[in-house]
Amino acid sequence: MNYEFEIGDPVVYNPNIFPLPLLKERPYDLGTVIEVSDPYLKVYFKHGDYVSTILRCGLIHHPESPKVIRRKMSKVLPNIVASVEARVAALVFSERTGMTAQRGFGPADILRSYLEPAERARKHIYIKA
Repeated sequence: MNYEFEIGDPVVYNPNIFPLPLLKERPYDLGTVIEVSDPYLKVYFKHGDYVSTILRCGLIHHPESPKVIRRKMSKVLPNIVASVEARVAALVFSERTGMTAQRGFGPADILRSYLEPAERARKHIYIKA
């Protein structure tokens, strides 16, 4: 669980009820943190124009908040960097040697296969990961 809340963070209240409706069906559960005191947060809910004090474990960051997007991006950035490095390496190899950098053909593709992230599936069986 992520309980790193700051003043101004958009949050979603998740009451302990089942089944919990989808987020788009409960706009009254969207709020903004206005005060942080351990273990509670004071949250302003715009939809009902009220303030409530809630335990940290009852709140999550809004799925479209910058913190959530940053957290998701940080998980894939190494794969993006490796993919770009592999493409650039294959193009430089092709340019310097005159051999093709087209996917599936020649040494440049084998070079790219070693530099790309390992979790990507290989289309060609002759390229060993």
